[in-house]
Amino acid sequence: MLTLWIQRIWTFGPVRLKVIMTACLLAVVPIAILGTVTYMLASHSLFQEIGQANQETVKQVQERIDDKLINLDKVVLQHAFNPVFKEFLSQENPYGDPQLFSSVMAILNSMEGLINDSDGVYLYMTRQNLIVSPSQGLAEASRLHPSVLEAIRSHKEAFFWIDRKRSQPTVTRGGSHVVTLVRKLPASVVDKPLGFLVIELNDRAFFDVFTHMQFGRSGEMIIVTPSGNILSDWNKQLLQPDSDDPVIRRIAAASRDEEMFTLPIGRQDILFNYLKSDYNGWRYLSAVPLKELTSSIQWIKNATLAVSSLLVLICVIAAVTLSGSFLRVLQGILDMVRKRGGTLSPPPHATKNEFSLLRHYMESLHSANRHLELQMTESLPLLRASFLQRLVTEPMQPDEIDEKLRYYGIDMPAPYCTVMCLELDHLRGHTERDLHLFSYAAVNIAKELLSRCAHGFVFQTQTDDITVVLNHGSDEASTHELQTAAFSLAEELRSVIQSVLKITVTAGIGRCYQGSSQIKLSHKEAQEALQYQMIHGSGNVFYIGAVSPQAASYEYPIEQEQLILTGVKLGQLEQVCDQLDEFAARLTNASGGANYDHVQQAFVQLIAASLKTLYELDPEEGPKVLHYNAYHRLGRMKTSEAIVKWLKEELYPALLQHITQRRSLRQRHTMEKVLNYIHEHYQEDLTQPLLAELASMPTSQFSHLFKVETSMTLTDYIIAFRMEKAKEWLRESDCKVAEIADRLRYNNPQNFIRSFKRLCGMTPGEYRSKYSSKQQAAATAEG
Repeated sequence: MLTLWIQRIWTFGPVRLKVIMTACLLAVVPIAILGTVTYMLASHSLFQEIGQANQETVKQVQERIDDKLINLDKVVLQHAFNPVFKEFLSQENPYGDPQLFSSVMAILNSMEGLINDSDGVYLYMTRQNLIVSPSQGLAEASRLHPSVLEAIRSHKEAFFWIDRKRSQPTVTRGGSHVVTLVRKLPASVVDKPLGFLVIELNDRAFFDVFTHMQFGRSGEMIIVTPSGNILSDWNKQLLQPDSDDPVIRRIAAASRDEEMFTLPIGRQDILFNYLKSDYNGWRYLSAVPLKELTSSIQWIKNATLAVSSLLVLICVIAAVTLSGSFLRVLQGILDMVRKRGGTLSPPPHATKNEFSLLRHYMESLHSANRHLELQMTESLPLLRASFLQRLVTEPMQPDEIDEKLRYYGIDMPAPYCTVMCLELDHLRGHTERDLHLFSYAAVNIAKELLSRCAHGFVFQTQTDDITVVLNHGSDEASTHELQTAAFSLAEELRSVIQSVLKITVTAGIGRCYQGSSQIKLSHKEAQEALQYQMIHGSGNVFYIGAVSPQAASYEYPIEQEQLILTGVKLGQLEQVCDQLDEFAARLTNASGGANYDHVQQAFVQLIAASLKTLYELDPEEGPKVLHYNAYHRLGRMKTSEAIVKWLKEELYPALLQHITQRRSLRQRHTMEKVLNYIHEHYQEDLTQPLLAELASMPTSQFSHLFKVETSMTLTDYIIAFRMEKAKEWLRESDCKVAEIADRLRYNNPQNFIRSFKRLCGMTPGEYRSKYSSKQQAAATAEG
């Protein structure tokens, strides 16, 4: 078509042709200018969006680390009000009550099990200037770092955070840091606390958060603390390795809480985003090379240049009719296109028609574009699932949420949103295929029931929970009515799934909020409500507003714990199981309702105390009894019934069996030691108190154990062993009976003779006459 068009122009005549060609060439100029301006505007706009996205990533890191620190403080705060601490710290002598000291150690052990990446948990005793820790026991306060002791004495707050370098104090960046939380325990006198809980965290706890976020291949995340320390992953260093770096000085002195800017560092431009935490004043800084962020928009520039070049090429081809020199230029351009277009398919047939060649390459580019659009359409379900996952787990701007919902075709016309989370119960033991079928069927049932009553969507999260986002209500509807409707839908879902799939379902419902921006908060509450199956069991529907208990009502059942530990020490499994039931009942039936965290932490503390008892009884082999991490196993269980069943059927039987076997082995070794002593000292006075002291046992216990192990009383065994020695002497020596009786500690020979005859059926003289080796030899010689 293009060739025919040029041929028709050719008939217009040279003058008119020149005018037309000149106009075509001049038309290229505004097109090139327009393309350049479009590229610059698109580049600037996309740069701003990428910068904001990177800033959101920094905000997510800050929120996750703040959540980690706040959750740690919650654990510490809960234990700080334990009455055991107050009773222990009120003592003048910390060694006065060993049982109380053991309880304090058990609590500190449980805190160490609950806190990830901890370097140590300490109880600082103000009056005695001592510390208690699971690893060091009772020790001098000088074991704490001097900066921690100084901060304790100077700070007046109820709790505070401090940070310091573990090593290389002259370098502020690199190496290893320790972040410490100090919380004041309740005081008996105003401004005079009894003690402090000190928890030290390794800075790797924060770098684990960095590794799950995207800062580019060479991007870096830095935390600048108010004390001047710089927490950084030292494997990446875009900036100078200390606080003299101008960027770090600028951020440390900045008055703004957040900022985004670009600075040249070395030979590349770096995009910086920093954000100040309201919780502890830390400043979070991300540094990403600008070329990584703008690499995705280079295709705009290339496309603009390609379009402009193509227009110029068309005009130059048309101008070939005016000058032969243009033909040579055109031929050179076509050769270049052939080289650049090596990835495109060759023309279907060889031709010398340049316009046909260009047309072929344009069609190839159009085909490639259609292929990319098809791939985009096929990837849409995965992109939609990724967006929904982010919607309920990560903070997003309201405008971004609404735009994404429209893009993925999710209709949310109603003003209110309520989130409910469904968990399929008791699926352990099923095959992977069965699990996928159950989940797929449950999701379809939820979609069907949701479509009948309201708008919204259903999807499966990465934790295999089924999330239902209910979009319902009107501006005049009351919150109570909306919550009732959500509860009715959850009950119907639970009933239908149980009827169709023959499995139970536990549902958690968050509060009803206005606007799609609050979906994340409602989902978090639904997850918290779902955790209350730990207390009330599976197969129920929990609304967060109905299950939240009063924190002050929680009391740890210390009496049941002590009875369980006593049963462990005595090897009485039946007593342990009975007290476990009572322990769980005390937790779940607490006045005012129980809390999921309280129940889980109570079981963690019980397991810590039980393992401590095991290690005290058997320091060498005790830690090897369990081939798995008991705390990790506990964290995977959803209900208190499942925890108690596991403790009864697996954990405590293993502990008690090991303790019983080790005690039996020790008793056997003890008896062997006593018997060896009897065999070596049978010619001395052997009394039961003497041998009981040798076995380190009370006399009555020793007497019972000796009879169990030997089936004889101690007196009968000593007499029997002495008589065997008397037989040996009578057979192989010329010792007189009176001399033998004296050696065996008999007061007179007559008592010895009576004892010998009672055990052997004959007198010593008769025995010697019958079994003497000399007489046997003489009888043989006579024969």
